[in-house]
Amino acid sequence: MILRLLAMLFVCCVTAAHADDAPRTMLRAHLEPSGPVVAGSAASLVVDALTTTWFTEAPDWPLFDLHDAFVTLPDTSGQNLSETIDGVRWFGVSRTYRIVPRTAGAFDVPSFRITLHPGGSDTPVTLDTPPLRLTATLPPGAENMATFFPTPGLAATQRIEPADARLEVGGTVTRIITQRAESTEPMQIPPVALGEIDGLRRYPKNPATRTIADGRGGLVAGERTDTVTYVVNRRGRYTLPPVDIEWWNTATKQREVIHLPAIAFNARAARDKPLWAIPADALSGAARHTVIFLNTRDIVATCIVIACLVAAVGFYPRVRDGLARLMRWLSTQRARYTQGELAAWRELRKAVGTGAMRRVVPALYRWMDASARYAHPARVAMIDDPSLKPLADAVQHHYAQPETTAPRMRLRYRWLWTRGRKHRRAALPPLNET
Repeated sequence: MILRLLAMLFVCCVTAAHADDAPRTMLRAHLEPSGPVVAGSAASLVVDALTTTWFTEAPDWPLFDLHDAFVTLPDTSGQNLSETIDGVRWFGVSRTYRIVPRTAGAFDVPSFRITLHPGGSDTPVTLDTPPLRLTATLPPGAENMATFFPTPGLAATQRIEPADARLEVGGTVTRIITQRAESTEPMQIPPVALGEIDGLRRYPKNPATRTIADGRGGLVAGERTDTVTYVVNRRGRYTLPPVDIEWWNTATKQREVIHLPAIAFNARAARDKPLWAIPADALSGAARHTVIFLNTRDIVATCIVIACLVAAVGFYPRVRDGLARLMRWLSTQRARYTQGELAAWRELRKAVGTGAMRRVVPALYRWMDASARYAHPARVAMIDDPSLKPLADAVQHHYAQPETTAPRMRLRYRWLWTRGRKHRRAALPPLNET
């Protein structure tokens, strides 16, 4: 009996020892700074996950939503903890949430659950963070701003596509505005208001954001690009209104405005209707597209070319025969010219210019044979032109004395005119005077 009581007492002591050695867990949360913050600046929500043993797995760190505020959990916010609380040694990890209120007011940070995996326990432990309240205020001078956007520096640019903005009805023009804020997350950059314009159909595109970091993972700047595409519904002159971007300079503690000028362009009437309409869903996503127009001049030119080809095929035999006749006629005319009286006269002039009778005599007879004024065969005695009489005498004298040279004389081509005058008749018959 005594041995049984001792055994039962030993089991109870071991059970109590094991109960005392069971891991304990705890969550803590607080805001930094504890007082009000300026809207647009970051407040830190520090959450500590602690246990009396160790963690077999990393705790789950969920994100939560907070109206009119940006909530992020940077990857570099983790920190290991080791401290003594009420004589008990605790170990754990701390993470820092970044909360940026966009407006002034009170923000209730909700309670959210975190799952812990302490060592020495077979089941995970789920704990809730305590609810907190964050207060944000506006600095003096920013009370009347439509959108309070604080940043150390802001730059904004705009461009239009196409750059020349030469449009027709049915064409598109795209306006692109890019903002770059220093030391600011891109999600914190407010959108640019690009509203409706009479005569243009607006198709906004989802904004594009980009985070610019240094080589060590630090934040340098954030970029936001807002894009809207307009489709021209009717011809006329249009103006994309100017854009004013308000922001609060945290370095100088002043309100500043970036002014982007208006963009004007003309849209003329389309000469032809588009073959296919632009899909509305494609324009809503600002996708690249192609508009095909029916050009009347191109259609007429194509029809003319096709008609010419058909005519060429159909009339090819006639055209071929006509070209052959034309070539024969040209060849005949060329031969007639090279063997005619004018060509012979030119050769005679060249021969007389040389003074060599051995060239003058053949040239003279060739000219006389080509001329219609003389009988064939021609003889020098037939020459009745006084201007050619010295040349004829020189030829006859040459046959008596072979060393004779042709006389230096200037020949003029006058017999054709004379011959034509002989055959010319009066325009009116002679008057009958009787």
